[in-house]
Order: sequence, then C-alpha cells, then structure tokens
Amino acid sequence: MKKNSNQKSFFKKKKASPPSIPSPVNLENLRLNKFMAHGGVGTRRECEVLIKKGLVKVNDEVVTEAAYRVQKNDVVKYEGKVIQIDKKYVYVLLNKPKGYPLSFEKIEGEKTLQNIFADKIKVKISPVGTMEKESMGLLVLTDDDVLVEKYAQPDRQLKEVYHIILKAPIQEDALQKIQKKAADSKIIKSISHVKDKGKEEIGVEMKWGGDTYLRNFFEKSGHPVAKIDRMSLGGLTKKDLPRGWFRLLTEKEVIFLKHFG
Repeated sequence: MKKNSNQKSFFKKKKASPPSIPSPVNLENLRLNKFMAHGGVGTRRECEVLIKKGLVKVNDEVVTEAAYRVQKNDVVKYEGKVIQIDKKYVYVLLNKPKGYPLSFEKIEGEKTLQNIFADKIKVKISPVGTMEKESMGLLVLTDDDVLVEKYAQPDRQLKEVYHIILKAPIQEDALQKIQKKAADSKIIKSISHVKDKGKEEIGVEMKWGGDTYLRNFFEKSGHPVAKIDRMSLGGLTKKDLPRGWFRLLTEKEVIFLKHFG
C-alpha cells in the first residue's frame, strides 16, 4: 500500500524511525514574512498583514512588502523589538506513560525518558512544567530555555484537562462540596463526573497548577487518587498519539505556547 505523504509520523521507543529534527534556518534571502514567522511573531500570513500595516522595520526603515528578502546583516524589528532566529529549537509532545520519572538518566531497575527517546532526539531537551512519576498524559519537552522558564513561573496560565480515577467512588453531595472548594481556589475551573463512567472517574479543567496540585487537592479533601492522566494541555490533545509515543509540534502550536499560553 502506498503511504500517504501528508500523513503525520509518530514515534515510539525503538519501533519507529527517528523524528526529522529541524536543521538550522538559513537566515539569508528569506522573505520578510517567513523570517518573522521563524522568529515566533505569528504565521506567515499573519506576519504579512503586520508588514502591510507598516509595523515592521528593516534597518530602521519601514518595509511594507512581505516579499522583501532579508539579508544576513539586516536588523528586523517589530514593535521596536529585534526579531532573532539564531537557533531552530525542538518542541516535542509526549504522551507519557505511568511510572516514568522526568529524567534522561539511566536508573537501574526503572524506565525513564531515556527509554522512550533513546537516540531519536539529538539535542538536550527538558520538560515544560512538571509531572509526577506516577502521573501520565501530555507533556511538552524542548531545548528552548526561554519557554521552559516561562512555564516554570507559579502564575503561568495554560489550560489543562485531566482524567482522574479516585480510589473510591464519590457521590454527588460530596462532589458538590469539592466543586465549591475548587471554585474558591481560582485555579480549578471545573470538576465533574466523567459521562457514562463510574462515580470514581472525574474530569477536571484547570487554569494552572499541575498534577501535584490536583493530587494534593483531592487527598486533602478525603478522596485519594489512584490515577491522573493529562488529556489536554493548552489546546494540545492526545489525538493519534498513543501512550508512550511522541511527535514534533507544528509551527502554529509552538507560536501558541510562546505567545498565548
């Protein structure tokens, strides 16, 4: 059967071919809107609009043609800030399995991220945010230190959706008390039973906080957690991404994390 060239490639441990790691961008002779897109300003179409509005300067002169070719020594500015694309970073979305600590070190008797990525990623990547060893679900990893630092801040906001399984069912009256407590926290947006599932299965939407916060929240409320699974992260989902697999983020997904998360 002929392979569809438009189909995404996904990777799991040693059973699939390594991802195609982006090579450094040749900064010479790029169209101005493409140069800006690589700099994280927006998509090429969005950057073209900004250029036509006269919001972009090259060497301190307003340029309104998106087709302008950026030369090696050109200084491009948007809203007074220099756009730089000296390095092409790697951004990975992983559906982390349970029991994997966020470590690339080899630990005797344990599986770590090293077992998943092995030699498939040639650069040193770090998790964006945290995730406990026993938690599972979506996790972003990158070598972009600025993005890692951004989401290390305690007040950063990135919508997260979790599927939680408690060690015992929780009835409606007890759930209502939990919902009131969650509303007061201003961190958890909603808590509800998962439709057509048992009373021990809970769906949670958060503004920020992470899996450790959730585990502590439920356990302090008298409802110990058996399983935590992050289903969605800042609009990223598990679609076509089985447990233990990873893929590279798209350009639009990276822009969202950088500028809107």
